[in-house]
Amino acid sequence: MHTEGQQSMSWLFFSPSGRVSRLPYLLGWLFWAATSGFVLSRVFAHQGNDIPLALWTLILVVTALVSTASIALMTIKRLHDIGYPGHLAICLFIPVLSPVLFIALCLWPGSEGTNGYGG
Repeated sequence: MHTEGQQSMSWLFFSPSGRVSRLPYLLGWLFWAATSGFVLSRVFAHQGNDIPLALWTLILVVTALVSTASIALMTIKRLHDIGYPGHLAICLFIPVLSPVLFIALCLWPGSEGTNGYGG
């Protein structure tokens, strides 16, 4: 388990264990949105220029895969913070539920003290 001083960026983005509060969760989403937006802008900027377009399209696919996995792992930790099991993160892949879950997780405060998922 990580204490406050030991948490790293790799833990935040790529570990399903532990808990994460609302602000780091929101900032993680914003990081991936900004990263994806930048890469997408590069794809559009290179329309008609085959080699750079192919490269930026590949980067876009990799970014999409990594960000999807990362957001799912952050959501598992956020669910743990409010006392729910991580497998509910599957709701992120249901289009009607995804925005509702995101808003709820950004607004719902974490449970006080320790719970079944850590302190």
